[in-house]
Amino acid sequence: AGLVIHHLAGEQDIRQMGGLRRFMPRTDIAFLIGTLALIGLPPLSGFWSKDAILASALASGGYLGWVLYIGGIFGAVLTGLYAFRLYCVVFHGEPSQLVLEHAEGHGAGYEHGPEDVAAHEAHAHGEGPLSMLLPVGALTVLTAFGGVLGIAGVWEPLDEWVAETSEPLVEVTTSQDYGTSLVAVLVGLVGVFVAWRVVRARRELVSEPRLLSTLEHKLWFDELYDAVVSRPVQAVAVLLRDRVEGPLVHRSLDEVARGSLEAGGGLARAQTGLLRTYALVIAASVVVLAVVFLVVR
Repeated sequence: AGLVIHHLAGEQDIRQMGGLRRFMPRTDIAFLIGTLALIGLPPLSGFWSKDAILASALASGGYLGWVLYIGGIFGAVLTGLYAFRLYCVVFHGEPSQLVLEHAEGHGAGYEHGPEDVAAHEAHAHGEGPLSMLLPVGALTVLTAFGGVLGIAGVWEPLDEWVAETSEPLVEVTTSQDYGTSLVAVLVGLVGVFVAWRVVRARRELVSEPRLLSTLEHKLWFDELYDAVVSRPVQAVAVLLRDRVEGPLVHRSLDEVARGSLEAGGGLARAQTGLLRTYALVIAASVVVLAVVFLVVR
């Protein structure tokens, strides 16, 4: 995503994109691998991690375990829908006007049109600097092969290493693990298929205006969080600043500083630099000590 945004000079609206696979072939491959891993398709790393989470929820049993399991399966469907739709909208189809304009900057003499797009696919460089391409490449390789660190019932070196210091909270059977994997992969593929058909038909997943508005506002979660958490916390912070930090902390520090300055000024006034003053102070001190000595004696 960062490479695409960089390539399109900061644009983040996927509705302004399309056909980028012709101009960013390496990014297309990396994005596809990441998308399929996010959906949870084997043998990518996301498959093994999602499989472990869902199987653990199933194995834990009880009301909460089933709620988490069903919610996870539903999430797998939604992931297939939105993730693959994202990939198709950005990288497939005909290049948008924005993509053509940026492609023009990478190839001299470029003209808008399908023939020119094909003619200038050789100019599909400029995917990004090495400082961006190398991390994306490393993450792509890890996403593709990192899952082999744990294959249930076959190869579990990471689990065995962790088990030496921490016992697992849930023991998952092999049947639960592989059964969950089958269900998760199937529902993920259903999401992929629906997303592909919707994009090919140039339709939207949701067309009902009120439902679309609710989803665009993320179920109004930001507004709810602002009202329930953010604003109360800010009000308490302002109250503590005005009633505690200002009058108690800041003013007490001011008083300590003022007292130190006055004590220092008084001591400075005693240091006159005159020998007779010091001699008088010494004599007075000797008299006081002599009187104390006589009284105590």
